[in-house]
Amino acid sequence: MKPLLLIVILLLLGCAAQGPASGGPADKKGPVLISVQPLNGSKNISSNQNFTLIFDELLDPVSIPASIIIEPNIDYKLKIRGRKLIISPDKKWKTNEIVRINLSRKIKDYQKNMMAEPIHLIFSRGLEIPHGTIKGKIIGHDVKKLIEVGLYEWPPLPQSTYIQKVEADETGSFQLTGIENGRYTIIALEGIISNIGEQIRKKNYAMLTSSYITISSEENKKNVKMLLSEPLEKLQITSVEMQSQYCSQLTLNNNSKELIIIDSLRSPGDSIFIHLEKTNRLETYQVLGYSFILPEIRDTLAPVLSQSFFKSDIFTLIFSEPINLNVNAIVSTQDSVDIPIPFSYKNEFSIIIPNIPDTVKKIQLLGEHIQDWAGNISPDSLKILRITRPEIEDKLKNGGNIIGFVNYDDNYPIKIEAQKIGSDSKYFVNVSNKKYTFSNLSPGLYKLWGFEEINNLDGEVYNSGIWSPYQRAARFAFYPDTIDVRARWDVEGVDINFE
Repeated sequence: MKPLLLIVILLLLGCAAQGPASGGPADKKGPVLISVQPLNGSKNISSNQNFTLIFDELLDPVSIPASIIIEPNIDYKLKIRGRKLIISPDKKWKTNEIVRINLSRKIKDYQKNMMAEPIHLIFSRGLEIPHGTIKGKIIGHDVKKLIEVGLYEWPPLPQSTYIQKVEADETGSFQLTGIENGRYTIIALEGIISNIGEQIRKKNYAMLTSSYITISSEENKKNVKMLLSEPLEKLQITSVEMQSQYCSQLTLNNNSKELIIIDSLRSPGDSIFIHLEKTNRLETYQVLGYSFILPEIRDTLAPVLSQSFFKSDIFTLIFSEPINLNVNAIVSTQDSVDIPIPFSYKNEFSIIIPNIPDTVKKIQLLGEHIQDWAGNISPDSLKILRITRPEIEDKLKNGGNIIGFVNYDDNYPIKIEAQKIGSDSKYFVNVSNKKYTFSNLSPGLYKLWGFEEINNLDGEVYNSGIWSPYQRAARFAFYPDTIDVRARWDVEGVDINFE
């Protein structure tokens, strides 16, 4: 009876449904590929070759179909059997064709763990696979977000499409393989690459720090390092709201507002065309044109003060619409006598007052002398503004110094940045004769890096590259350790090496 009972138990266990294992320690690791048939890099595969991929655990079938890309783009069949994937052509693989199978990290197990690394396989229907390989690393990436890397022919055009693309792993590393001899450029994007010229305006991206990479028979393996940077935003006008007959408020696609003045020679019913010039961190550009029909506005709203602030010893007043001020509109009271304060127009709705004496603690706006272009008088007959000057930080007397050498082999100026950890404080110095010094830094921990100063708009802002017209990203290098700055100490030998 005992052997019979054992046989029954084994039969019952063998018929149990497959599924994720229960019990034991929590599974926090994604699926791992353990074998591929035929082997990655195989040549002379048959026209109806099946590709079998086996993983170390059961796969969530829902995560798989949208995570597979076959290049070239042809119809294929997919079978999912527990830990096994089988990919076969719907008809046939083409003669002498390179077949690439890319599996995204988005493939998951039943515990919803993503793969740590994407899978990139290459096969050939012919007898050769190009030998070119580019390995790379994306610096500053978010491990929770997927990054795609695209390979493009050099020189790229605004509407260039990628030759191939791969996904970076969770460490930011990637590898492009099977590259033919030629010149190329690479760009990485936080997301799925499609129209890269438009996407870098909305998503984080990284570009090469050289204009191009050359793959040749003599040099067919290259390594690159790229720095992920914020989008290179280009603003657009989304709407226009009239504030008065000749003043309108623009709303831009980042939800910012901007007042513009309309030529007073224009009449209701005329077409108004708006052309703006804007600047982002790397470039000056023209905002796409926007037009509307000028309505007739019966302006009954009086102007009001919107903002007042000090900046660089200049006190600025910003009103809600274009205004006219009498010379007696702004006064200070001394010995019960109102003394007019000189001012000038920054633009149609902004007033600036430079060099207010330290003895003046408050000023008064007299509403009867403030009116808009339609003649509406300010509703505030008397508005008192207290003058609050920015506090001047005491100069640090007992700071520390960082002294180092820069190993760099090109001809561009180098900027070194020191950022205090746990603070927004950043300090910049230039490199002279391959040496640099930060003097009198406040005590604390710092991280340092350097970059080529090739940003023509602001030398203290890293140039992350422009796709069209193409401009490479600046070379960069990080000091690998944090630096402990102490009062009256010199920290020497903090050398930064550009590769």
